[in-house]
Amino acid sequence: MNLRDLEYFNCLCKTKNFTETAKLLYVSQPSVTMALHRLEKELNTKLIIRDHSLTKFSLTEAGKILEKHAANILSELNETKFEISKAAGRKIKLGVPPIIGAYFFPPLMELLVKSGVAENIELVETGSAAMKKLVLSDEVDMALIGSLAPIKSREINAAILKTDEFMVCMSKNHIIPKKEKLDFKDIENEKFIVLGDSYIHNEVLKNLFLKNGTPPNNFYSTDEIQTAKSLISSGLGIGIMINMAVKNLDSIKRVPLKESILFYISLVLKKNHYMTSDETKIKNILLQTHI
Repeated sequence: MNLRDLEYFNCLCKTKNFTETAKLLYVSQPSVTMALHRLEKELNTKLIIRDHSLTKFSLTEAGKILEKHAANILSELNETKFEISKAAGRKIKLGVPPIIGAYFFPPLMELLVKSGVAENIELVETGSAAMKKLVLSDEVDMALIGSLAPIKSREINAAILKTDEFMVCMSKNHIIPKKEKLDFKDIENEKFIVLGDSYIHNEVLKNLFLKNGTPPNNFYSTDEIQTAKSLISSGLGIGIMINMAVKNLDSIKRVPLKESILFYISLVLKKNHYMTSDETKIKNILLQTHI
C-alpha cells in the first residue's frame, strides 16, 4: 500500500472535498482521485459514496475503517521518524518557561553541564500553558511546567520537582497591617502591579478577586517581571508573586497569604515518549536534584 495514497485519503476524510484536499496537498485534483482509486482497487471495495452533485461524499463502512487505521498508521510513521531523528543525534529540546528559567533552572543547568549532556540540549522558552501543548505535539521532548495544582493527565507524565508559595509583595516602606499572614480584605483596596496573561501570576490574582467577588480595577500592567518588581520596590503598588522570584530582594517585603496559594514546578513528558540514553540521563538528573 502506498503511504502517499494513505496521506491523500486521510486528508480527504478531513476535508470531505476533493478540490480542498488537492489545494492543501499542493497536488492536482486528479492525483487525489487516482490515489483513491488505487486504494479501492487494492482493497477490492468502495471507500466513498458520492452524492448527485459529485462535490460531496460520505464514507462507506470500509471507508470508515480505513479512515481510523490510516490516521493511526500516519501518526505512528511520524512518531517513528521523530524517534529515529533523535537517535541520529538531534538535539534534545527541553522546555523551560521564563520565570522557572530565571529563578529555578540555573543550578540544574550547571549540573547538566557538569554531567556532559548540556551540549546536546536546545532550550525552548514559552509560558507553561503553551509549553504543555508543545510537549503533546512532540515539539519539545520534556519540559519544566508551572501549575497551581499537581498535574494530572491521561496524556502526560508529571513529577513534581519543587513546591513554592505565592506571596504578597510590597516595598519595604509600604504601610500594611502588621500580620504574619494577610487575608484578601487587607489588600483589596491596594493598587496592584499585574503581569501579562502569559504569566500564571495573572491567573492567581484574577482568581483571588473573583473568589472574593471584587473586580480587579486598580492596577498597573506590565509583561516584564523585572519591571513589575521595580514598580513594587518603588512603592507604586503591590503584587502577588512566587517566593523564589523575590526572596533575595532587600527592597521588597514579602508576606504570605492566610489562604496559601501554592506553585508547583513539574517535569513533564508525553506518555509513551521514546527516551534516548541522553534524555534518560537528563531526566534522572532533574528528578534526583533537590533545590
